[in-house]
Amino acid sequence: MCIVAATDEAGHPSAGRGIGFDVLEDRETVDVIFSGWQWPRLESSVRRTGRLAATFVSPSDYVTFQLKGAAAIRDTEAADLDSAGRFMAAATNELASLGVPPWIITPWLTARDARVARLAISEIYIQTPGPMAGMRTGAGPQ
Repeated sequence: MCIVAATDEAGHPSAGRGIGFDVLEDRETVDVIFSGWQWPRLESSVRRTGRLAATFVSPSDYVTFQLKGAAAIRDTEAADLDSAGRFMAAATNELASLGVPPWIITPWLTARDARVARLAISEIYIQTPGPMAGMRTGAGPQ
């Protein structure tokens, strides 16, 4: 699963659910796909501030990482819609395997007016519940 978040110029948060992603060849940039129809404030916040945080979680074990950095909205391409379709199917299957009925999941995941935010990763945080939660990767325990 993926949650994407940004703030506007005044620091007011907006968040939405990611529906796909693609790690670019440099492995320091990721394209995060979300519904501009479902999360319009998210798109406008990224356009205005050029910042984004994307949190990825494995629903079966809650292993979670948050990526932060500079971001820009780019044009959505056919390959992005394919990626979103695969991601939404995989997310639905995983949640269903954990007992979440598909009719509950469906409203969370839509590719309507899909948008792509290109995130240049500058920070990665461990967000898995436990003693390392909130720690920046590469930092030792305090």
